[in-house]
Amino acid sequence: MNRLPIRWRLTLAFALALTAVLGAAGVFLYAQLSSDVDVAIERDLRMRAGQLSALVIQSPISVLTTTPSEALEPDEAIAQILTPAGQVVAASSDADVQLLTPAQLQAAASKELFVDRPGDATLDESLRIFATPVHARGETLIVLVADSLDERAKTLASTLGVEIVGLGAALVASCGVGYWVAGLALRPVEALRQRAAAISGDDLADGERAPLPVSPVADEIGRLGRTLNDMLDRIGRAQAAQRDALEQQRRFLADASHQLRTPLAIIKAEVELAQSGTTKGDDLRAAVASIGEETDRLSGLTEELLLLAAADEQRLTLNREPVKVRDLLTDVAERGRGRAQLEGRTIMVQSDDSMITADRQRLEYALGNLLDNALTHGAGKVELVGQRSADAVEIRVRDHGGGFTPSYLAHPFVRFAPTASTGRGTGLGLAIVEAIAEAHGGSVSIRNDDGAAVTLSLPTDPARPVAAPGSDPSAPATATNPVGVVSKNTDERLHGTRIPDY
Repeated sequence: MNRLPIRWRLTLAFALALTAVLGAAGVFLYAQLSSDVDVAIERDLRMRAGQLSALVIQSPISVLTTTPSEALEPDEAIAQILTPAGQVVAASSDADVQLLTPAQLQAAASKELFVDRPGDATLDESLRIFATPVHARGETLIVLVADSLDERAKTLASTLGVEIVGLGAALVASCGVGYWVAGLALRPVEALRQRAAAISGDDLADGERAPLPVSPVADEIGRLGRTLNDMLDRIGRAQAAQRDALEQQRRFLADASHQLRTPLAIIKAEVELAQSGTTKGDDLRAAVASIGEETDRLSGLTEELLLLAAADEQRLTLNREPVKVRDLLTDVAERGRGRAQLEGRTIMVQSDDSMITADRQRLEYALGNLLDNALTHGAGKVELVGQRSADAVEIRVRDHGGGFTPSYLAHPFVRFAPTASTGRGTGLGLAIVEAIAEAHGGSVSIRNDDGAAVTLSLPTDPARPVAAPGSDPSAPATATNPVGVVSKNTDERLHGTRIPDY
């Protein structure tokens, strides 16, 4: 059954249902006809018995006894006048045949009686007998009339044959119509299949792709078509996103290769120069120092790339602990204060007593990046501000320099983006900050506020992510990484140990 095409299954189900309906109708018609024939036979027998009873009442017994039997219907229908003892007083034919048993005679002497007598060696026809008592001239007689049931059997058999042929023909014709109707009903599905078969992978990603034909009626076929169109749209968007992600990965790899190639080339050149034997004294020390600087730069870039890779694969480790925001900002400020003093700048910390559950070292790494950017590309004093806002804590790092350029504000978290006119840095700082914030279920926003301002919004409850400040609170928060995703070996893969302190 399950291997049959759906069109044949529908037709078969339709045939079975129709067979049941037509069979029930045939049985009802046959039973109704049988009942009508029986009523007609019994009515005719009553009428004949009434006529014969009237004759018995009106004529003396002597007349009945000497009256030829032909006067009592000498045809195939039998009529008899009996005494309660079963003696035949008069008969139309077969006077010597006993039609009723003694028990039936006794019953017929007191009430009307219908009896079906099957054919036998004496009478080959089946009979329906009607017997009724008649009281005439002080005695009781039994009037008996009978009619053949062969005509009834022939009529019912003929009707049954007509029903079988007619209902069978109707069933075959109806199944043909059902097969055609099923094909007509499934035609929209076939149109959907043909159109879907013609769709290629390029068509799915094409925003101008022609949709599948959908029935305008809001029935099962129409809903199926709309569901398939929605599914194809989702697949197309997923393919487009995947293609964009692959393109972004290609650009990322190309940019990373470029960033790694430069320090490696410098290290190689310095090593070759030191090995040449012509470099001595201060020049050799300068070459070794340059190699050390480029090695540190290469190591830092590698750590940043590995951190972003772990974030992209949702394996960024978070070792959460209670963190007091004021203490966190104070430690970050102390690590950058020496550099700020050398440049004649100050770092100001302002925070309430808010507490969050977070990975302290990750946050120190992110805030250290922001502080380094403020000292490198900004001007004036640097402010580290922490304050509670609803169910989140906002940490803002702000300087008083020229701020972000409009082109940078349009795409602030693009990796390897040009950072500033100084040309320093890799362009990964804000991308790393964003990855760490989103791993905590938070977000990052930047703006110009009399200088450059970067705000981290971190949830006080790790189970409730927060949206970026200024965004629609009803919109779902987007995070690259789920909250609290842990991989035991991530830190070792990133840095060999933990993220280094500043």
